[in-house]
Parts: sequence; C-alpha cells; structure tokens
Amino acid sequence: MFIEPVTGKDFFGREDVLATLHKRMNAMKGGYRQNLALAGPMLSGKSSILRHFLKSVNEPDFITLYVELSGESFDIFCMRFITTLLYQYFRSTGEKIFNEHHSREQYTFGVLREYCAEKIPKTVRAVDTAVKHIEHKKYDFAYEIILDIPAILKSETGKNTIVIFDEFHNLANFKLKKPFHTFGKFIMLQKNTMYIVSSSQKTLLKDILSQKLSLLFGNFEVVDVEGFDNKTALSFLSDKADGAIVSDKIKKYVIQLTRGNPFYLNAIFKKIFSLSRSSDDVRKTDEKEWLLAALAELLYESGGILNQYFTNNINFFLEKGARKKFIPMIIALSESDGKMKNIASHGARMGAEEGELLRNLQYMDLVYKNGIFYKIEDKLFEFWIKNVYSVKTRSEIDDTDIKYFEFKKRVEDEYNNFCVITSQPIINIITDLFKSFNGEKISLGMNERKLPCFESVNIEKPFHGMFKIQAKSGSNVWVCFVKQDDFFNEDDAHNIIALKNEGEFKISKKIIVPLKGIENNAFLMAKDNNLWIFDVPQLNEILRLFGKYEIVI
Repeated sequence: MFIEPVTGKDFFGREDVLATLHKRMNAMKGGYRQNLALAGPMLSGKSSILRHFLKSVNEPDFITLYVELSGESFDIFCMRFITTLLYQYFRSTGEKIFNEHHSREQYTFGVLREYCAEKIPKTVRAVDTAVKHIEHKKYDFAYEIILDIPAILKSETGKNTIVIFDEFHNLANFKLKKPFHTFGKFIMLQKNTMYIVSSSQKTLLKDILSQKLSLLFGNFEVVDVEGFDNKTALSFLSDKADGAIVSDKIKKYVIQLTRGNPFYLNAIFKKIFSLSRSSDDVRKTDEKEWLLAALAELLYESGGILNQYFTNNINFFLEKGARKKFIPMIIALSESDGKMKNIASHGARMGAEEGELLRNLQYMDLVYKNGIFYKIEDKLFEFWIKNVYSVKTRSEIDDTDIKYFEFKKRVEDEYNNFCVITSQPIINIITDLFKSFNGEKISLGMNERKLPCFESVNIEKPFHGMFKIQAKSGSNVWVCFVKQDDFFNEDDAHNIIALKNEGEFKISKKIIVPLKGIENNAFLMAKDNNLWIFDVPQLNEILRLFGKYEIVI
C-alpha cells in the first residue's frame, strides 16, 4: 500500500458511505444480508473508510474480519485470514490470555489456536484441516475450507461474520482454479456472512461482479468512492488549517485540480499551510508563491511524494515493453481536448491499434470515455503528465533549473487564468459553456445526448428568481434555468414546466441547473417532464469535457 489508511481523529467525512455500511450491518440483524462492493481509484480513501467502519462496530453478535490482498502469497493470505478470525473471536469474548500488558503481536496463530480449541472446537478442526492442505500445497481445498469457516463459527457461537476483502480483484493472482466461482458458491450458501469487497480497479471489479459472479451481481450493492464533494473538501481544508490562513481562491483551484481527492488535498495543503504559518507577515506574502512552491516540491521534484506516486503508477500499469505504445497516447490525451481527431494532431496516430490502446487504458481505469471524448481519469495525473512528465522527456535542453522554472511558469499562468475565469458570475461561465457546443455527443446519466451548435446564446431576463439562458439553433430553442441562492423546489418546477414557448418559437429542450441542490419532489417532476438536470457534479463533468475550469461553490 502506498500510504497507510487514515484512522481516528484524522479521518474526515464519508458519512454517506459509512451510513450505508452500518445500514447493511443492521439489516443483517433482521435476517437480510446485502453484500457490498466499494469501487474507487487508488488513494480515494476506501481502506480508510473500511478501517474506520471496523473501529465503529461495537456489536457483540458480530465478528469482523479484514484482510488486505496486497500481493502476498496464498499461504500468507490463508494464515492471515485464519489468525485474524481467531483473534477477532477472542476479542469478542472479552477475555484475556496474557495477564500483563500485551500487544497484538503476542497473539500468534499458535497462541490463539490453543485458546480457541476448547471454546470453538469445530472451527479449530476446520482451521487445522485448512493448514494441512496449505502445507501440502492443496490450495483449492484449503480455499474452500477457509471460505466455509465463518459458517462453522456461526453454528458454534451464533455470531454473524462480516468479511472484508480489500483489493478483492487480487484473488485472481493466486494459483486457484476458479477463485471467484468458488467464492460465489459459498456466498450463495452462507446467509449469515456479509461480504464487503473493495478494489482500486473499478472496471475490473465490476467486470468480476457482472461476469464471474453473474448470478450474484444483484446481491452486491456497488458503492462508488470518489473524491470529496466541494462542500466537504472546503470543510476538510478548514479542519486541517490549524490557524493557517489561505484564501478561497487557492483552495478552490486545488480542489478542482484534484477533484477533491483527500490524499492529494492533504499532501498539497499540508505544505501550503506550513508555508503560511512560517510567513512573518501573511498580508505581505504572495500566497500564490506558496501554491507554486508546494506543487513544485510535490509534483516536479524527484523526491516529491506525488511525483513518485505518478511515476510508480506508470511503472505499475504499463510494463516496460508496452510503455512505448501507451505513453505517446497518454501524453496526447493530456494535451488535447480528448476528441479522436485532435488526439491524433498531438502526436498519437489513430488507427485500429491505437483504438485498442484506448480500450486497454479504459480497462486499466487510466482513461474514461464520455460520448466522443476520451479523458484521463485522474485529473491531477493528467496535469502531471502534461506539465512534468512531458516537459522532462521532450525538453531539448537538459537543464533541471530551466525545466523547474518552466514548470512554475506553466502553473502560474494556469492559476492566473483560473482566477480570471472563475471571478465571473456563474451564469457567464455556463453561457460560455453553451457557446462551446458543436454537435458533440456526451453521456448524461444512462443516455447519450447530442449537443447542438448554437447560432446564438444569450442571457435573458430572470425567470421567477432564476437566471435564464436562451440558446438557438435554427428553429430549435433551448432554455437553461440556473438557481443559485436556494434549493430548486416544486414551484420552480411548475413554473418551468408551464413555459411552452419563447416568443414565436416552441421550446425544444429545458435544462435546470440547481446549484444549491434540488428537492426530491421537484426532481421527480423534472424527470417526468423530460427536463435535463445539471447538478454541480454533472455540470463540472461537462465543463471538464470541454476543457473548462470546474466550479467550486
């Protein structure tokens, strides 16, 4: 693991995911078992969420078992599973083996087995059988017994088990005949064991659930773990500031650059806050220099933690022999607008082979496709590729000082541009976005939509307290309503639905942008009447597709 999970007082947010985990655990008390799958990129906080959840479980009728599949051998995985299960059972009894101050390391497999032999003899006999199979390299037999142990423990103790497999997709690395098929068989039989799996390879995880565990896909609730939303990200930074004073402009720039990734935010602002506190007079200091210094140290310098992480990412996902094929494509994606024809204009040939490269990059979750656009999944990684990796590998002058100052100049120019663009009213930003449409197809929810090339886009008089944008393409008129200061409610929905014409033209499409959120009944009314809803995450996704800065409010 690149970094240890965040626990205790350092853990922040994720109330929605934790609420889902506790809801499913409580439902199991009533006899309803729902397995969960957490899917999200590396460093998005999945392991931290799972560890925090385990710390919060205080249920005498549950045994919790967490196993990280991090590349160890099958022997180690099995012994870790067995020993952790025995230890968690021992903890649930409230007893102590050692009278003196004891550490977890004292509870070895041998010690725990001896303690549990009288308490749960059937479980220990199953453990002994599994260990013998492991010793004789009969891994498939050992695997089946291990998966059966929670049910045996339930029969002896009456306690349900919650089993967590972190980086679940790595089961495929063990020399087992059908690891997922076997896993699925036991899930179907065990109604008193709840499984929570997680994976940093989202596409692969969903592929495993929908294909290799096809009969069970409906029995796994998939929870996507992404970066913090804007409000949570701002609260997170306020919580971490510890007296440091940094403007909202700096915060918002980094939030949209990192898309709220908690690890990135913490790494960057730990440095920025440190520079802020060390400044003699904050008022006389150009805080932009703190930003540039922090990003240069973390992203550009060879020892920078983010530079090392992204370099390792390339080495991990792209084997040495394949890098010559993939790297030009990744660089072209970082420098282009993501449309096929423009990817080619940035140095990547586009043919059948390159199409296959893009599909492979999508499968590795390095790239995603939305309509006609291809984008690098991780926005900060895209920034690093464009402003660090590409510059270092393409520069004609091999002078580290020149490259360093070139990097800082690039970042400064982008930050200055961000400040200019985002200082405009949001209605102007949305109007500019509509002017960028040129017949592109994009995905909105489950549907693919075509965005017209408008002949005119104008800000109209406010409509019942909402900003209004009118966009015309021939006889087609689109109208966008932006509510900025309050929740979008039923009255707003009624007023918009009742509006049929714009002058002599019939309105062909209505879009609502509820910047503060939308009430549930209003949401249902809008959907029933075929209104498009661009909430802040959806709006930001479209802004990113069209090369615009995302809004942070």
